[in-house]
Amino acid sequence: MTGGRQRRKRRLREARQTTAVVTHISSLPDDIVREIFLRLPSLATLVRAACACRAWRRAVSSSLAFRCRFRALHQALLLGVFFDRERGDLPVFAPAKRRSDPDVLAALRGGDFCLTTLMEEVDDKVPLGWRPVDCRDGYLVLVNSATASRNLIDVVNPLARQRPEYIGMPTLDDDTALTADLHLLSSDEDPMSFRLVYLFHDMSRTRASRVRVAVFSSETWDWRVLPWVELEHDDGANQWLQFGTQAKGLVCWGFTEQERMLTLDTKTMKFSVRELPPCPDPEPDDAFFRRLVVAGESKDGALCIVRVAASGIYAWLWLIDDDCGGGDKWVLRNILKYTGVAAILHTTDVVAIRDGFVYLATSDTVLSLCLETWKLEKLFSMGNYCEDFYPYFMAWPCSLVGNYGRFAVLQDQDGPSNDA
Repeated sequence: MTGGRQRRKRRLREARQTTAVVTHISSLPDDIVREIFLRLPSLATLVRAACACRAWRRAVSSSLAFRCRFRALHQALLLGVFFDRERGDLPVFAPAKRRSDPDVLAALRGGDFCLTTLMEEVDDKVPLGWRPVDCRDGYLVLVNSATASRNLIDVVNPLARQRPEYIGMPTLDDDTALTADLHLLSSDEDPMSFRLVYLFHDMSRTRASRVRVAVFSSETWDWRVLPWVELEHDDGANQWLQFGTQAKGLVCWGFTEQERMLTLDTKTMKFSVRELPPCPDPEPDDAFFRRLVVAGESKDGALCIVRVAASGIYAWLWLIDDDCGGGDKWVLRNILKYTGVAAILHTTDVVAIRDGFVYLATSDTVLSLCLETWKLEKLFSMGNYCEDFYPYFMAWPCSLVGNYGRFAVLQDQDGPSNDA
């Protein structure tokens, strides 16, 4: 009798243990985990949740389809801005005011937004004197402005806390080349690799100009200088191009006369010149400061060109036909105008466009403007006006990338997909 009761107790205990193992939250199927994670409010929340256990981290890092869906459903998360105040030794970071979001605060605490790794590497050959020139996909591109180190570039990921690896400037055999702009190109297939595109232009000849780019690859750690490309140009000024912005696989530079735009296809490295629609109320020809013509993307992926004019903010939405040879055909889809900030338009400039949100800077404030709802939101104050202003958006972290730094697509390609 006693032996029978003991056997029943043992079987009940084993059954309870088996049930506990089966129903433990870490044992959920990967497809269920991903469906739950798609409903999280932000990328910062996803990172904390996925890193809670190995199974969840594997579920996220192994699926390229999940990453694409999550990005499509969630607005790019602005963590703050880097700016160059009075050409100091290092750029200053101003965090976005999200005091009620513990996940964003955790990301800020875990990152190196004071760029202390650059302070640790200071010596006679590399003194402090870094200024920002681009910020994209989690990387901040810096150029050393110290007298003895003007030929150094560094690409920093504040959330990764990696040691600096300095990049030398490209060498050109043409003294007439003027440096114009430096941009970082990242890769969705391998987010730990990147390219740099350095634009040069030549104003040595009258009423004509030519441009060329040098391309740096983190795979080879070397520059490749491409040939000169002739352009028709009749401005006569040395600084005839504005600073560039990126959208839809293009780097776009507005002409200072604001009627045309130079574009570079980052896949083919082919230059094109586009005619821009006339602005209904352009700035006068003798305007002291020409504001930027900025390129970005709308929420549905259309190319968006935005500029601030005398009476409002104008946005041109374009559809690009990729079947016409590298996006050679642009179709104007819509023109939008916003006049809600008329009182401060004289001090307002566009600094970035991401996922249908236009990010604006006034003399002391950072604002966001939604192109769908026209809702204008004050993000945070800057204190003093800064000429060089670079929004920092949280990128997909290396900790959620499979296969030792490269995307693990085995589950998406070789095996049955659970993301259908």
